[in-house]
Amino acid sequence: FENVVYKAYYGENPFVILSEQAYVLKKDPDIIYMTGVKALISLKSSGTIEIKSNFAKYNSKNYDTNFSENVLVTFEDNKIMSDNLDLFFEKHLAQIMNNLIYENNTTRLIADKIEIDLITKNSKIFMYNDQEKITIDSKI
Repeated sequence: FENVVYKAYYGENPFVILSEQAYVLKKDPDIIYMTGVKALISLKSSGTIEIKSNFAKYNSKNYDTNFSENVLVTFEDNKIMSDNLDLFFEKHLAQIMNNLIYENNTTRLIADKIEIDLITKNSKIFMYNDQEKITIDSKI
């Protein structure tokens, strides 16, 4: 398929995922494999999150989505770049990981993984190896 659009709702929040190309395997028709991906999650309480990536695997039953390669997340003045982002709607969880760089107007952070609770917006930032440190640089 080309120029595909899927629309869903996460609670009261619209979730739209678009792709330049998509395909489905007969053995698992609920999984849509996408290339040239852009997703929008409009959170009524706090604005729109935009996600772009080269590839995604979208589950049309539960809306869980695995984004990969050149992942870019933008939200207000915040930007996160990584190799992977997994959205688990039933768990209300976003996991952004691998070669992760977070930036806003005042801060640049480098870590292995960020977990974000989609309900509370609470985040956990960590490294896979306990011996390594998260890097935080101030731009001020």
